[in-house]
Amino acid sequence: MHLRSRPLRRTLLGAALAAGVVGVAAAPADASTPPGNPPQATVHVVATGLNQPKKLTIAPDGDLIVALSGDGNAPTTCTDGNEPSCLDNSGAIDRVTPWGDVKTLIGGLPSVAGGPGAGQTSTGPSEARVIDGRLQVLFQNTNIDPTTGLESYGTAGSFLGDLVRFPAWGQSGSVEASFGPFEAANNPDGGAGSGVMLGLESAIDSDPYSFVPYHGGYAVADAAANDLLFVSRSGKISVLAVFPVIPEVAPAGTLGPTQTTPFSGTAQAVPDSVTVGPDGALYVGELGGVPFNTGVSSVYRVVPGHAPTVYATGFTAIGDIAFDSTGHLLVLEIDQAGINDPALASGGLPTPGAIIRVGWKGSQTMVASTGLEFPTGLAVGPDGWVYVSNYGVLPATGGPGGLSGEIVKLHLGSGYGSWSDGSWSDGH
Repeated sequence: MHLRSRPLRRTLLGAALAAGVVGVAAAPADASTPPGNPPQATVHVVATGLNQPKKLTIAPDGDLIVALSGDGNAPTTCTDGNEPSCLDNSGAIDRVTPWGDVKTLIGGLPSVAGGPGAGQTSTGPSEARVIDGRLQVLFQNTNIDPTTGLESYGTAGSFLGDLVRFPAWGQSGSVEASFGPFEAANNPDGGAGSGVMLGLESAIDSDPYSFVPYHGGYAVADAAANDLLFVSRSGKISVLAVFPVIPEVAPAGTLGPTQTTPFSGTAQAVPDSVTVGPDGALYVGELGGVPFNTGVSSVYRVVPGHAPTVYATGFTAIGDIAFDSTGHLLVLEIDQAGINDPALASGGLPTPGAIIRVGWKGSQTMVASTGLEFPTGLAVGPDGWVYVSNYGVLPATGGPGGLSGEIVKLHLGSGYGSWSDGSWSDGH
């Protein structure tokens, strides 16, 4: 069994929304600090009232650029997220200052709700960056024609699945690259994974989710296509890497009521985050796919012309990655218990996410968890503050318990001593 884009656009914590437990504050984590580990960083709320914030990046002036995928509202005629009626214009790009002032730079962007009514996860803008004074926006996709790769929502959804340049705030955007047609024409991963083999998923799928400037163009992680692509300055798309499947065991019932015994298969990688490391190489984090086993996600190092190599592994449901000011990799986990968190299935409290710091020799240290609730984006500011998109599946209004999508920050500063070759030292 495998996953392509569905957890990123529809089922990403959708069970939590349906159960109404997302708005309940998670139980405080144990405040004690295990020997050899630093104390956890304190999370501070910067801004609230955001529509399902996904990735966030740092603008040249130090402000945050946040991609809002939409409000998740849909009419009853939208039954599974594929109908044209599921599309609206609630996507947006916001600028958030470090002290919490929020301004919409571009509104009215295409967004697709996952089903009827309010409180559904949405698909829309996934990441935005200010580059050379222009705003570059990457849009997810939800449903492509397997032959042409085109989206199915008509003119209003024409940006879905594209990298779009907006020359100035409020001006019309122009498409720089369309990833669905490239996937349909090339299918770099060949439709790998047990889900395709069993006929449960299409071999052709595309859901671009993260991008970064690279070598005069852009490196783009296509979560549903399971590859890392390069977009040249002229808009030409080529393949940088294809990521291998993940051996996993699907518990009984994962494939439906007729599956009465565990099934050993392969989940797809679902690469959902990309950044450039201090060494100039590309680093890619994978969410992992159905059945969402814990501890199986990896971060890959990619050098063009070479096969991707595992840089660090053993993570659960990676949502984003970034390097801190000392050159250490930070890995953001969405939910430490995985996307299929058992607590959600029973109507209980969700397990917090986490930020894990990778040491020089590969050791892993959790530096933050309490207060990170369904985090979907991570960025490190020039002042050392780490910013996170929190409650990334909640709308600006109407969320359970009155909560909404928000931005939080934490500092991994002098109070954290130092990491020497991956080990913690408190200076004593």
